[in-house]
Amino acid sequence: FLPRLAAAAAGSNASGSSSSNEPAIPGANASAAELYQFGVKVHGLWGLLCREVSPDVAAHPERHSLLPLPNRTVVPGDRFREVYYWDSYWVIRGLIVSQMLTTAEGMLGNLMSMLERVGHVPNGARVYYINRSQPPLLSAMVRTVYESLPSGTNSSALIRRALPLLVSEHQYWTSPPKAVRLQGKDGTVHELSRYWAAWYQPRPESYREDAALALNVTGTSDPAQNPAAARLYHDLASGAESGWDYSSRWFGDNKTLATVRTTQIIPADLNAWLYQMESNIAWMANITGDAAVAERFTAAAAARKQAIQELLWDEAEGMWRDGILSPTVNSTNSSSTNPDQVYTLTQNPHVFASNFVPLWTGITEGSASQGAAVVQALKASGLIGPAGGRLCVVWRGELPGDPAPGE
Repeated sequence: FLPRLAAAAAGSNASGSSSSNEPAIPGANASAAELYQFGVKVHGLWGLLCREVSPDVAAHPERHSLLPLPNRTVVPGDRFREVYYWDSYWVIRGLIVSQMLTTAEGMLGNLMSMLERVGHVPNGARVYYINRSQPPLLSAMVRTVYESLPSGTNSSALIRRALPLLVSEHQYWTSPPKAVRLQGKDGTVHELSRYWAAWYQPRPESYREDAALALNVTGTSDPAQNPAAARLYHDLASGAESGWDYSSRWFGDNKTLATVRTTQIIPADLNAWLYQMESNIAWMANITGDAAVAERFTAAAAARKQAIQELLWDEAEGMWRDGILSPTVNSTNSSSTNPDQVYTLTQNPHVFASNFVPLWTGITEGSASQGAAVVQALKASGLIGPAGGRLCVVWRGELPGDPAPGE
C-alpha cells in the first residue's frame, strides 16, 4: 500500500497541477514524502481499531451485551467496542487496499456467523441490536473479498459458504412487513422494501433520549399508555436500521425528529442495495453451478429494477427519489402490517446522497443516456464539494448554530 501511495504521489507531483479553474483540494500540493508519511499514519490506525471479543462472552453470555465473534474485527471508530454491519463494507475495502486480506476475511466470517445464529446480520454485535439490521451490504463484501483473493486459492469455498446465508438474508429483507406491495401508474403491483425494526420501546443504547422525546411528543414515555409513543419508538429504531440516524429524509416536516416516519418511506438506496444483493446472489450461484438459484435471483433483480425505475425514478430531475407511502384500501395508516395491503407512492422532492445510490449499484447498466443524466444531476445537486460531499441539501434549522441551507 505505502509504496503504491508514494509512486502515485510522485507521479502527481511530476505531472503538476491540473486546470487552474479546478477548486483547490487540501493536500494537493503535498510532496511524495509528505503523502508517504500521511499514509504511514493512516495505516497505523488499523491497530487502534482492532478488537477481539473475550472468550467469556461465549462462555457466559448472560453477563454480556456483546455477541460472541469467532475472529478479530475492526470497528468504525476507536470509541466503539463492537463491530457494525454496513460500516464493515468500507472497513473491508480499506483493509484490502492495505493488503490485510486475512483480517478482511475474518470480518466476513464474523458477519456470517451472526447471520447464521440470528437469521439476519444485526445492526451491530450487541444483544440489543438484534431487533434490526442495517443496509444489506454483505453480498458486496463477499464479492469484494472474493475478487481480491490471489489466484490459486480455494476462493470458491467462500462463495459456497456465503451463498445459502445470503439467500436467507434476502428472505429477511423481502418478507412482510419489510416488503411492501406498491401500485404503479398502470395498475401493476410491484414489491419493494423498507426499514422496519422489531422494536417499540426506547432503544437501550439511547434510552434517555428516546424516552424524553416520546414524553415531549406524546405526553408519555410509556408505550403501553399511548400507541403513539410505541410508533415513535418504532420509527426511531427503524431509522437506526437505515444507518442514517438521523436525517431529515425520515422527518415529516423535514426539520424535527419529533416527526420521524421511517416506516412510511420506501428508500431508494435500500432497494438499490437489494438489487445489488440479488445480482450478486445470481452471480455466485452461477459460480457454484446452481442454475435454479441463479435463474430465481436474476428474475428477482429484474423485477426490482423495473419497480425502482417505474416508482422511484424522477425523469425530470435525473435522479431517483425516496417514496412516501399512501394507503389505497383497507388501512387507516401506512404502517399497517397487512401483507396484502397495496400502497401508492409520492416521491420525496428533496435531494439526498441516497438518491444516487442506484447508479452505484448498476441500475443504469444498459442505458448510457440514463447514466449520463444521473451523473449530470449529481454534479448539479449541490452535494459534491472540492474535498468531499454532503448527505443532503435540506436545511433542518432546528438546533442553535445550525448552518445555512445547503451546508
